[in-house]
Amino acid sequence: MKRERRSIPFSVTLLTLMGLIIVPLAAALLLLGWRAVDQLEMRNVSHRMAALDNAMEGTLVSGLRLVVAVGTTLADTPEFKRDSGVDSPDAKLRQLALIVGRFPAISAAYVGYDNGDFLYAGETEFMSPQQRLDYDVPDGATFLLRTAAADGSARRETWWFELEDGSWTPPRRRTTDYDPRRRPWFIDARREKRPVLTEPYAFAFMNTIGVSAGVPMGLEGVIGFDFTIDTLTRLLDQYRITPNSIIMVASGTGKVFMESEACRIEKTACLPGEDAVRSAMRETIAQGSKGERLERVMPLGGRVYQLLVHAMPETFGESFRVAAAVPLVELTADSQALVRRATIAAAIAVTLAVIGTLLASLLLSRSISRIAVKTESIRSLDFSDRTPVDSRITEIVRLSDSIERMREGLEVFGRYVSKNLVHQIMRSPESAGVGGTRREITVMFSDIEGFSLLSESMEPELLTSRLSRYFDVLGSAILVNRGTIDKYIGDSIMAFWNAPEPDPDHVVNACRAALQASAASRALSEKWRGRGRPGFRTRFGLHTGPAVVGNVGARERINYTLVGAVANQASRLEGLNKVYGTEVLASGEVAAIAGDQFVWRHIDRIVAAGTTEEMEIYEPMGELDGNGEDAAFLDRWREASEAYRAGRFEDARSAFRAAATLRPEDAPCALFIGRCEAFLRDGTPPGWTGAWHFDKK
Repeated sequence: MKRERRSIPFSVTLLTLMGLIIVPLAAALLLLGWRAVDQLEMRNVSHRMAALDNAMEGTLVSGLRLVVAVGTTLADTPEFKRDSGVDSPDAKLRQLALIVGRFPAISAAYVGYDNGDFLYAGETEFMSPQQRLDYDVPDGATFLLRTAAADGSARRETWWFELEDGSWTPPRRRTTDYDPRRRPWFIDARREKRPVLTEPYAFAFMNTIGVSAGVPMGLEGVIGFDFTIDTLTRLLDQYRITPNSIIMVASGTGKVFMESEACRIEKTACLPGEDAVRSAMRETIAQGSKGERLERVMPLGGRVYQLLVHAMPETFGESFRVAAAVPLVELTADSQALVRRATIAAAIAVTLAVIGTLLASLLLSRSISRIAVKTESIRSLDFSDRTPVDSRITEIVRLSDSIERMREGLEVFGRYVSKNLVHQIMRSPESAGVGGTRREITVMFSDIEGFSLLSESMEPELLTSRLSRYFDVLGSAILVNRGTIDKYIGDSIMAFWNAPEPDPDHVVNACRAALQASAASRALSEKWRGRGRPGFRTRFGLHTGPAVVGNVGARERINYTLVGAVANQASRLEGLNKVYGTEVLASGEVAAIAGDQFVWRHIDRIVAAGTTEEMEIYEPMGELDGNGEDAAFLDRWREASEAYRAGRFEDARSAFRAAATLRPEDAPCALFIGRCEAFLRDGTPPGWTGAWHFDKK
């Protein structure tokens, strides 16, 4: 009698736990919430400012460091040295253009040498309308490429453009007064002998504001980059703390070079006096010392603001400051009601839900862990664990019972379908649809010799029992060598390799399975004969080739099998064992691939009935273990086969007889001796090629 397990619903358990928590916790959190309102407001501002600092540092400081790192790498390469051996600047300009295109924040890259030579590559999208007219920028131009060098007493500039397809326009030339040695990025880098940054300024050849970075190349010159900072404007607006807050970015000297956009009435209600607040902020930033951190409440433009000034880490001698002014009237508006209604309610709901779920999971963890382990075992087709999961929760009990029924069903199902196929379907359920894939497959057919006569002399029940034992022995040899049993056809077995799981050694594994199955069949037959029962003699055929393997059938009922000539060829080889008196025959394709793993005997070259193509057939005699017990016999056999194929039937008969003396029971020797005698008596067939033509299947 099945023991009744007491249980209660999971929902009752969970609701009870949450009720025990909510009452004391609600009172404590209500009290703490009232006292934390003011602190939360200030923390919110600090957190938003910290996020702005991190965003600015990630965009500006990290970007500049990346630019300088690229410049340092280029400065260490010999290609940009003045005496690098490259007379034409084209290669250097292409590399500079490649760098500009790869890093969006870099608008231009250039090299200035101590003799006044100058190389420049910059994006045309940053050029002003006047600059486009001066340089006559063509449609589709992506980069402006420039060189400048001394030409006698004057300096001459050469420029051209790289188009979207990568081609270059013809060069143009004119005189210029531009000398890189007079630019701040060149002068500072040579003086400091290290990477330097300029203060933000308007670029000479670009319609944008940014920072120039200079990286010295020893005493030969300086590699420079123009780093655009226009994107900071969008970043400042994105991190605006309140609708009327103002954010500014200044250099280390206190010069403001970037600030958030002015308040727009269409977006929010703007506070008056914004221009005065901005002027007061600039004065405060300019008066502050380098690296000073300022956080205080002060009047700006006739209104009280929370002012925060933070310094970012110094980068290559240049520092930047971020300042924010937040009106207190926006900070405190409706904060009390919002904190009471939203923060307390959300905190209570989320916290209690998390804690309640956590406590409930602790009670359920043991049973759920058992279920997880059990289902994982079932997923791996391990059905050895037959003990159901015990629990006092009704839902867990029902889940355990369902898993037990699933285990029983899959255990039975596993006897009908290959475990490898079940694994594949469970990993990828969509693979269970009708269809297949083309791949190289090795097929084995087996058949019992004289089974029809045996079945007539044996009761069906006894025959079924004997076949089951026989199939179990042969199936074990197939499965242990990674084979898939496709079907049982009466007394025959069709199996294949390299599907559903890929097997790079499928030909070798198929040959090994055939030899082991043959040996197992002989051992079983000897056992039965020892008990006075008739035994089974099994024949095997092996062939490898392309086939489509997958699910074949109707939508309601499918079968995992293969379609292709490879199966017919394997079946034909199995049948040829009757002619040659062998147990295992394989095609030449199988022997060619597995030739170095087994001892092979070339049996014959044939043309099957209904075909015109010659086919080599081989007999695997065992694994190549190096003991050489078949060496003498195979030497005689090869000598006889060569003479036979050459049409020297007298020599062939003598050699076959010599081989037969070593193995008197060898059926192929007797067969070929008979063929040689027939040819000697009747004459060599016309057009003899060594191939035997079969007239019937």
